[in-house]
Amino acid sequence: MHHTRLLIATICSIGIFISCSGTGEMTQPTGNQQAMEVQTYPTWYPNQKVVSTDTLMYAYATAIANDSAGAVSKAESWAQSELKSYISDKLENIRSEALVEQGSESGLDASRFMIALRRADNAVGYLAETGNTEVKTVEGYNSYRSFAEIRVPKDELIKRIGKRLAGYEQAWSAMKNSKAFESL
Repeated sequence: MHHTRLLIATICSIGIFISCSGTGEMTQPTGNQQAMEVQTYPTWYPNQKVVSTDTLMYAYATAIANDSAGAVSKAESWAQSELKSYISDKLENIRSEALVEQGSESGLDASRFMIALRRADNAVGYLAETGNTEVKTVEGYNSYRSFAEIRVPKDELIKRIGKRLAGYEQAWSAMKNSKAFESL
């Protein structure tokens, strides 16, 4: 009885092994396929969601919608959201580093300042300008894919954030004067 079960289990295992080891074609993308994928993105669209230069911050996003205008609008909105998130994270990192550098007397660890700083990313909405946009038809579907670039001038952003933090001059000055602020 034990030998019969072992024989049946062995036969089933061999059958499964043989059925899974067929001569199916396994291919990797060819150079043309990879080139087509790369070409679907505009040349101005980078691999990063946010790019920061000395004078500007750029954010990039893509979106799909049933009409081209809707696709562009969504992509612009998402790019703006990406930029807000980036700035919020960056400001928090700068605050943390400045706090270590300057200590608690700087006011950087005050709860009210931290709450106000978390809302400072709302300054992006007033300053955001649309740079490049491009729309492509999605083959096989009745939809459009858009690409958008949003940019914000850094000096104006810093001024706008400073206005939003006007009630916290000591902490904002400590942040701006810290070595960490250079990374913004």
